[in-house]
Amino acid sequence: MRLPRRLALPLMSSVFALVSYGQSPALPFSFRVTERRDHLPEYVSPPGPNLYNNSPALKVGWGIDSPTGFVVMDGEIWVIFNSGNQYGTTVKVARYRGPDFEHTERQPDGVILVEGGVSTHFCGGLWYDARAGKLYAPIHCEYERGISPPAGWTRKKTRLATSTDKGLTWHLEGDILTDCLPGTGDWLRFSGSYFEAGPADFDFYADNRGGYFYIYSCNAYAPKNGTMNNFLWFNEVARCAISDRMAPGKWHKFCRGTWTEPGLGGKSSKVSMGSYGIYGRVIYSRYLRKYLRIGVSLGVIDRRFTNLGLTDGSIYVSTCDDLSSQQWSSAAKILDRPDNDKFGITLTDGAFQDPFACGRSLHIFNYWLYNIPSRALDVTFGPGTTPSAGFPRYGSYAYEPLPESGDSLVSRQTRIVGCRSPETFFGGAEWTVKKDPQYFQGESMECRRPGGYVQSSFSGSGMYWRAIADTDGGKADIYIDGKLVDSVDCYYRQALPFQYAFIKTGLNPGTGHFFRAVVRPDRNPSSAGTVIRHMAFEYTAESYRASAGFSGVAGRNQWHYRRWDGNDYGDLQFVDFVRGVVHDAIAGRPGEHRSFANEWGDEDSCRVGDNYQIPGDHPAVRTWISPHKGRIRVEWTVSFETGGGDEVKTSILHNNRVVWSYPPAGADSTSAFEFSIDVDRGDAIDFIAERTKGKNRQKVVWDPVITYDDR
Repeated sequence: MRLPRRLALPLMSSVFALVSYGQSPALPFSFRVTERRDHLPEYVSPPGPNLYNNSPALKVGWGIDSPTGFVVMDGEIWVIFNSGNQYGTTVKVARYRGPDFEHTERQPDGVILVEGGVSTHFCGGLWYDARAGKLYAPIHCEYERGISPPAGWTRKKTRLATSTDKGLTWHLEGDILTDCLPGTGDWLRFSGSYFEAGPADFDFYADNRGGYFYIYSCNAYAPKNGTMNNFLWFNEVARCAISDRMAPGKWHKFCRGTWTEPGLGGKSSKVSMGSYGIYGRVIYSRYLRKYLRIGVSLGVIDRRFTNLGLTDGSIYVSTCDDLSSQQWSSAAKILDRPDNDKFGITLTDGAFQDPFACGRSLHIFNYWLYNIPSRALDVTFGPGTTPSAGFPRYGSYAYEPLPESGDSLVSRQTRIVGCRSPETFFGGAEWTVKKDPQYFQGESMECRRPGGYVQSSFSGSGMYWRAIADTDGGKADIYIDGKLVDSVDCYYRQALPFQYAFIKTGLNPGTGHFFRAVVRPDRNPSSAGTVIRHMAFEYTAESYRASAGFSGVAGRNQWHYRRWDGNDYGDLQFVDFVRGVVHDAIAGRPGEHRSFANEWGDEDSCRVGDNYQIPGDHPAVRTWISPHKGRIRVEWTVSFETGGGDEVKTSILHNNRVVWSYPPAGADSTSAFEFSIDVDRGDAIDFIAERTKGKNRQKVVWDPVITYDDR
């Protein structure tokens, strides 16, 4: 028997009319929202007034740090989630049963046994096979947690657990989703400054209409050394046929329009929902005949970890007609609350009984940690339109590519040109320098007056313009080869340093091209100005930057790490951490101290890092091996870290023939150079730093770039 609904007083009732920014279309429906905060179930609004409060009677997933899910089993609603200790080996699982999501009674806790070092988070992904009497639950897992710090994040993957007694005991079936390099220590095998954290922090959807399970993961490009950059979070998606029952090895990731990449070790593409993606849930509306994805924007700041990310915690909705194509619409706001600090989302139909499909109405439960009171939003859809929320056209991308990614933009092959490069020309009005540590090379050039322009010539099939969006951002007309091709709006509600303002691909790679952006006199109605901030150009090219290609694998991205012993070259060994023994005063015994290295070589011989070389008893050598015949352009800047006191000679060799040499230089020396040369396949370009005087092991900051010149 269904329990009577408790009386809910609407604290807020409104139809949103939002300002449309940029060029995003409106969504083809309207909606009404009523907010409730009182009398919510304890598994979305746990007792205890403070963040990290250790006193509540119910330890809900470390303060509901992961979404709460429910499932229909034998005609009853079961709510199942972590009850604390998700980092232990014996993990308790809270179980509630009742006629609907809001009316349940607690049952005896379940338990799942796991190995040490891997967390167990029930993220709300539940499905019940009534014929077999078997419950399935994907599990969010964190592993190699000891790498943070120095890394900005832990590593993640998704596992599968099953139960045949309605969640009382669980069996771990194995991994179902991992990143492309999932092995222990593989995070330093990724190229450049970042590694793929892994597919987890997910939401699960059972599409009974289409015959597939879907898992939308919140993945991230995490720094190997440094603070997490929330701008670099993104969504990816994998699916498994319902007939395959979520089995390990049966999942496939969505990558460049296909579902052929394996869930275990495969690559994926970003799935954009309003550019950045959504941390939330999917539900199908029979009234709208659309799939809805509802939640907060990925990249919103979680102040436990970083202040670098999106500042708007409002709740958004995006739509899709066919999950096999993953063509999601622009996002609109369902709850316009920028200061919202509740990131967890659970969706139900109007009757609080179905997590996967609804009619004209649905309910959104919004919660996080102990940031109570939590809220429920009762949503009713109707005819009309709702303007999109105005996300920029593209998401955020690091200044260096990640070749291991399956996403075409993330793994792009481009040469990046900073704003102060002599290849860039400014005119039409005054342009001034603006410094910011988040910018590429720490600066941009900005113009506040209409008619100002920035231009550059290039060859290649594509041009990528990095112009910073901000609250005073203006508009610019874009010309390619003298023709007006687009107009872009650089307004946003906050500064976005990592975005692309404009991308043009499909150009003729065999001819030269000309790009110009001209500041327009008009502006977005919400903008405080007409400022255009140019940060960098990228154009399509086969280019190899030493730091962007650096990894713990010799030969990856054509780079090798060696020493010269006077007669021959010798390969260096990769070092992840320098380990030492210290006295643990608490434990009363020796302990291990680790210092992050991420470099090749050793203290005595020599060392080679991502953008530096340190000669010691032997010269430090970074070698690039040509993958094919062609003409290359070699660019570099050499600087010497102050305080070393050594004299160091730097040289470049082509197949052991010196083509450039810089005499011994003091600690304050800085030089920039370039040259072009023809190479055959297998040719070696050696960058050698050799100490000529002193014993203090001077660090030489040297980040060469090699680009094939197709002109």
